[in-house]
Amino acid sequence: MRQTKIRCVVMEVEEKGMIKAILEDVKSLKNRVEGMERMLETLVEIYTDAFYEVKDEYLEKLEKIRKESGKVFSSIEEFDRYFE
Repeated sequence: MRQTKIRCVVMEVEEKGMIKAILEDVKSLKNRVEGMERMLETLVEIYTDAFYEVKDEYLEKLEKIRKESGKVFSSIEEFDRYFE
C-alpha cells in the first residue's frame, strides 16, 4: 500500500515535469510564430510596395498641395483630372 502511494506521488511529479516541459515548448513555439508573423507582414509590405511606382510630377503636385494646406476636390473626377 505504501509503495502504491509512493508510485502515485512519483507519477504526479513526473506528470508535472512533463506538463512544465510542454508549456515551455508552447511558449517557445508562440514566440516563433509571432516572429514569423512579423516577417510575413514585412514581406507583404515589400511585395505590395514593389507594384507602386510614383512619378516625380505627381510628387511635385502633391508637394504643392501640401504647401497650400491642402486642396479640396469636389469629386474623384476632378481629382483625377488634376493629376492628368
